[in-house]
This record gives sequence, C-alpha cells and structure tokens, in this order.
Amino acid sequence: MKKLDFTSFAFLFLLNFAGLAAVNAQDKKLIDTLKKDTLSDGKLLKEVSINVRKKMIERKIDRTVIHVAGFATAAGTDAMDLLGRLPGLRVTDDGNVNLMGKGATIFVDGKPTYLSGADLAAYLKSLPTDLLDKIELMPNPPAKYDAAGSGGIINIITKKNKQPGYNVSVSGNAGSGVYRKVNGSLNMNYRVGKLNLFVNAGAGSPKDFENSSAIRRFLNPDGSAAAILNQESEIAYTRNNGNAKLGADYYLNKKTTVGIILNAARNSVVERGDNRNLMLNSLYLPDSSIFSANDANNKLRNNLLNLNMVHQFDSLGTEISIDLDYGKYHTQIDQIFSNHTYSPQDVLLSNERIRGALPRNIKIYSAKTDFTLPLKNDITISTGIKMSKVSTDNMANYFTGEGDAERPDYNRTNSFLYDETIGAAYLEGFKAFGRFGVKAGLRAEQTHADGHQYGNAMVADSSFSRSYLNAFPTLFISFKPDAKNINQFFFNYGRRIGRPGYDKLNPFLSLVQRYNQVAGNPFLKPDFTHTFEFTHVFKEQLNTVLYYSDLSNISSQVIRPMADIYVKRPENTGDLQIMGAMITYNRDLFKWWNADFSVNPERIHMNVLLDGKRVDTAYFAHSFNWFNRFNISKSCTAEMVMNWGGRSFSGQNTTRGIAAFRAGIKQQLFNGNGSIGLSGSDLFYTAITRGKIVNVAGSDASYENRKDSRSVMLSFSYRISRNAKENKRLRDRNGARDEQDRVLTN
Repeated sequence: MKKLDFTSFAFLFLLNFAGLAAVNAQDKKLIDTLKKDTLSDGKLLKEVSINVRKKMIERKIDRTVIHVAGFATAAGTDAMDLLGRLPGLRVTDDGNVNLMGKGATIFVDGKPTYLSGADLAAYLKSLPTDLLDKIELMPNPPAKYDAAGSGGIINIITKKNKQPGYNVSVSGNAGSGVYRKVNGSLNMNYRVGKLNLFVNAGAGSPKDFENSSAIRRFLNPDGSAAAILNQESEIAYTRNNGNAKLGADYYLNKKTTVGIILNAARNSVVERGDNRNLMLNSLYLPDSSIFSANDANNKLRNNLLNLNMVHQFDSLGTEISIDLDYGKYHTQIDQIFSNHTYSPQDVLLSNERIRGALPRNIKIYSAKTDFTLPLKNDITISTGIKMSKVSTDNMANYFTGEGDAERPDYNRTNSFLYDETIGAAYLEGFKAFGRFGVKAGLRAEQTHADGHQYGNAMVADSSFSRSYLNAFPTLFISFKPDAKNINQFFFNYGRRIGRPGYDKLNPFLSLVQRYNQVAGNPFLKPDFTHTFEFTHVFKEQLNTVLYYSDLSNISSQVIRPMADIYVKRPENTGDLQIMGAMITYNRDLFKWWNADFSVNPERIHMNVLLDGKRVDTAYFAHSFNWFNRFNISKSCTAEMVMNWGGRSFSGQNTTRGIAAFRAGIKQQLFNGNGSIGLSGSDLFYTAITRGKIVNVAGSDASYENRKDSRSVMLSFSYRISRNAKENKRLRDRNGARDEQDRVLTN
C-alpha cells in the first residue's frame, strides 16, 4: 500500500465523517477511461455530438450546446433576446422561459440567478452576448442536479480565459432600432505560477420600447357586450447596466485547487409609460376616458460570493468537490401612477395619484459536496449532499395623494417575509453491459418553508408553514449497435418538482396599470413532472427525440375580473400532458454552406379549473429554426437565421405564432486577433405578439404587443495574448447550482 500524503488523508477523513466513503484511492487498479461528466461515467454514456467537427449548434446526449461566441447575428444583443431565438425555447412577455413547453431553471456559469419575472428579464437584458461563450439546454438533468424546474436547466456560460500569461479581449457594439443600442465588454486573465486571476465585465446603455393595444369586452349573460374598453399603451425603457465577475484559482498542488469568485451586478431601468383608456357603452358610444402616466425607477443590486475546492485522489476520476455560496440581492422599485378621468365632453371628473416604494431583499446560503468513485468493471458511483437556506424580505409601501395630502394606502401596503430551507442527498451509479450503458440515480429533497405577512390597519396578520419530503429517480440507458456509431439509441426518465417562486407566495396586490393588477398566493403548492425521452442519432447528423411529459398540480396565472380590473393570481389549476418530437439535422450543403434545421411539433392536453370553469382541451403547437452559416472566405463568414414559434395556449391566454428573420456578417482582422461585424435583427419586423384572453368570467379581450425588435448593430472586437498555453483547469465552480430559479418564475 502506498503512503497517503497529508492532503489525501484529510479528504478521506472528511469522507468518513460525512458517511460517504472510506477508500484508499491509491490501491485501485483501474483503466483510466472514465470521464467526469454528467453522462460520461462509462464508454457508452459519453457525450456524443451530432457532428464530428465542432458546429455552432452541438447536440449531445443529455443537452444541446449553442456556441454563442461564434454567432455573427448575436453581436450587440443581450441574453434575454438570444434565449428567444434558440431551438426548443420560448420567452413569454412576462419574462418566463420555457424549454420544450415547460418552465426551465436558469443558471449563469452554473449558478442560479435568484431572480424572477421582471427582475430576471432585467438581469438577462443587462448581460451582453459578447460576454457569453455558450448556452447549454438540459431538459432532463441527472440526480446530481437539483430537481427544481419542470423544464430542466438552461445554463448560460460566460467567456473564460484559461491561458497562462495575460490575455485581454475587448468588444464594443453600437446600433439602433427606433432607439439607440450601445454596450461593451472586457474579458481578461493573468496566470503566473500557481495563481490564476480573471475578470469578466460588461456595461451597456440601451433604450427600447413596448407598445401595446387591447380591446376588452365586458359581457352580458347572453354574450353581448355590456361595455368595451379600448386600451393603448406606450412605454419607453432606458437601461444602464453593469456586470462584473472577478475570481482567482490557486493550485495548491497537482491534485488540489481552491478558488474564489465574486459576481456583482448594478442595473437600473427607468420606465416612462403613457396609457389611454376609452370606455364605451353597449352602443359603442364614449362613456369615459382615462389618461394615465406610469413612471418607475427600478434598481437591482446583486452580489454573490463563491468559495470552492476540488481534490483529485488519482488520475482515474476519484474526486471530491466542495462549494460554499453566499448571495445578497436588493431590488428597489419606485413607482408613480397618475390617472386623469374625463367625461365624454372632455370634462375632468377626477384625478388620482398613487406612489409606491417596493424594496426587496434576498439572502441565500448554500453548501454542497460531491464525491465520485470509479470502481472495477466499468462501474462508477457518485454521491453528494447539499444544504441551502433562502430568506426574502418584501415590502410594498403605497401612498395616495400628493404633497402634504399624501396618505398611506393600507389596502395595498404590505410586508412579507419568507424563509425556506432545503436539504438534499443523492446517489447514482453507472454500469456498462457490452454495447449497453445504464445510469440510475435517486435524489431526496426535504423542504421546510415559513411565510409571514405582517398586518396593518386594514389587512390582518397571517402566516403559513409547510414541510415536505420528495424522492426524484432518474434513469439513463444507451445502446450502440455498431462500432461506427451509424445508429445510437438513448432513453432517459426523470421526475422533477416545480416549487412556487418566492414572489408568487406573497399575497399582496401590486399595480401594473389602471386596469391591470397582480397578486400572489400563499396557498400555492409545488407541481411535479414525469418526463420520458427516447433519442435516435443517425450518422451523427440526424437527431430525433421523442418525449412525453406528465405534469400534475400545475400552477397557472388565473385572471379574475374585479369590476373593470383584471387581477392576475397564480393558482394550482390541474394537469397537463405534453407529447412531442425534436428533430434536428445538420449538414454541409456545400463546402461553403452549413445548415442546421430543427422542428419541434407538440400535442398538449390540459385539464384545468380556471375561476370555477373546467377547461379540458388539446391543441397542437410547433416551432421551426433554420440556421445557415456561409464561409465567404477564410476570414469572412455570414449567417442567415429564421425562427418560427407557433401558437401557445395557457387556458386563458392564447397567442398566435411569431416569426423573425436575422442576418449578419463578420470579417476577421489583424491576423485573427480582431473582427468587425454587421448584423440585423427581425429585419421584416414580424416579431409581434398577438393574442386573445378567453375563459374569463364575464369578459374577453384581444391584444397586440410590439417591441423595438428590429435593429442594426455594428460590432468590433480585439484581443491581446502573451505567453499563451493551454490551461487544463476549467475555472467556474458552483455550489448553489440549483435552487432559486424559483425567485425565478414558475
């Protein structure tokens, strides 16, 4: 038996103490063929790309990888806009991101964003694509990952310099749609000896708009219109965004690395909105009109600290990793609503002014450890534990009147505290059987949550507490019938949970505009999803995925009318089944033309209860993406991209399909160290959302939303490298890897 060094002994002692393992890794006599990746514990579950050489869009067995850094059409845009273009993804107007029809959990560099709804959208809009390296879409992650998110995980990975010496790259983008768009980024690292320092930063000051129109009908029992509300809204957004990621790795020895990462974001959004509301009677004659000005100043301050350590016991894959995370997030929203009501004769009937101050603070603590142990006979065991605690403090202070006449509005004022603790443990194993490979896992999560709404002069004090324990099995099977990989078959199954977003549990009522309000629901419960997928890969070019998902106890935003106001509130409404296919094909049509096609047809059946009305229906949805890359010369490439997203239906909200066309060209300069590019988005201005509101008691509506989606951008980038050699360590570790997308939206 070989003698253990002190570091190895310390780690083995920690494993014994945690009850994970007690092994002398130096005694194992294994062939070094096992790799440390989600699905590559053995030969048959290695990642398999559809293309032998690297493509812009890579299909692997457990994920799709989009190499954003090479996109000519991505320069100058933001992460939120980019997500809406990707195959299998759909971004809704309220900030939700769906993967294959289900709500997904979003991470940046393996870390949860901790944000939801408008906050999440603002953060993703502040993240320029020049900072991004690639995006991973994982619809059914294995047991190592948290079970949160019925649609799986979307991991946004930023650029990371890994070379010794110093390496600097800068980029700048300027352009215009209706309004100007400007942003820039800096990526650098410096490695000397055992120390590696890195910085990734971006800033931008874009401006855009959202114009909407709607016709809302209030109905008599016979279905005729009792009144009609015509709405026109124009909102301009001015953003000032800044993001920075600073970190260091220190290589203690060949086996052990420690690291620290600090992520910080400082974002502000100024909203200026004008709304015109005309109320008509049953004869379509003017009854009254309301002119509203909605102004808001939104500030977001995010800080996340990560400490990490990785120790490799041998070259065979025996490894332990430890991650500690602390996050502190502050959002401040200051609102002013001014409503002026006029008679049909343009006589001023009333003035109303409402001021809102809405601070929110979130603190997150997370600790996790993972251990991987290869054994004989192509067997690998992985296990880990995790603890996380989240505390949120939400305030909503509303006032009516102006100046000395301003008074608290206790009907809207609210204070809500929420604490959640999750303890998790998992065990998974891999075994190869000839041309078959099997990986099975089980994850257990114990959740305890407490919520407390503080009362005031008009609202009673209330609280709730709940605890639940759930098990989440996963299974992956691979089969390769031939050595040349002409045909490959894969099957996977997983169970996941969709916990309510933290803000969704807050019962207070918040204003959107005069005729639209939103509220939370403290009685909201988690939903559960069973997902089955069968994949066939043919000649590493054609990829066919057949999938079926069964969602129970789903939560939906239910609209209930209160007089002439729509109040939107999340509720557990029923069940949903999704059956679909994702078919992708990548081929070089010519030596100079590579095309990537993907089509995603789905059949969706829902059985839900909406405001006392049973909705049991099935409908078909589909999407299509066509990506083309043209090699004009060795130093010049062009792209043409078409996206089509079909109709969607949520029980009360149905939207029509949306199409968008994009094109771009990029020229390399300075022997490949620089580049200049020109790109255009939504060139025919077809990315317009049109839909209808149905299944609302005594009312229906139709609407149209337009944004500043058509734009032209000019981009430039340049990089400097000294003493460049390949670095074997990937920097970004993550501990709170799986949680809080639930501050993310459901």
